[in-house]
Amino acid sequence: MRISRLTTLSLVALLATACRGDKVQPDGAAADSSLTEEQKAVKGAEEYRQKQAAFADSVLGHARSATEVAESYGKGVQVGTVQMRDSLLKFVQATPQCFKNGRDVDPYLAGTATFYIHMSVVGSDVVRLQKGEWTSQAGMIVEKCFNDVAPKWKFPMGMAKQGQYVLQVQFK
Repeated sequence: MRISRLTTLSLVALLATACRGDKVQPDGAAADSSLTEEQKAVKGAEEYRQKQAAFADSVLGHARSATEVAESYGKGVQVGTVQMRDSLLKFVQATPQCFKNGRDVDPYLAGTATFYIHMSVVGSDVVRLQKGEWTSQAGMIVEKCFNDVAPKWKFPMGMAKQGQYVLQVQFK
């Protein structure tokens, strides 16, 4: 009996020493506990910014190309020319408040805007933002703004033959 009692007492003593009641902290918790509240907030904001940037990259990476969008509309729609794209970029850059309005609501807003342009014999007669793919609903603010100003944009005749065109602009 003595051997088993000694073995039991040894086992209990060993367990008591190993499990002193210390609290186990998850990895990185010790480092976080030494930070001030302000430093924790900055660290949390930086982590959130990195997550949002990764999400924006995934949205932009999975957006359908202008060619795919044109094909989905049918045979009559084609991707705009390089000259049309350059002109569209100038129009978009001339109205920075549209994207800024969306960014005021969501500072991490990013997305792809698909513009539709109809060219007639006298140049463009219809210009509008056809579809947008955004990281948040704040993209709807950008779309509304562009749809308000885009009808005033005019592409000159000779820039492209008569027809329907789509062009895309990415915002990040």
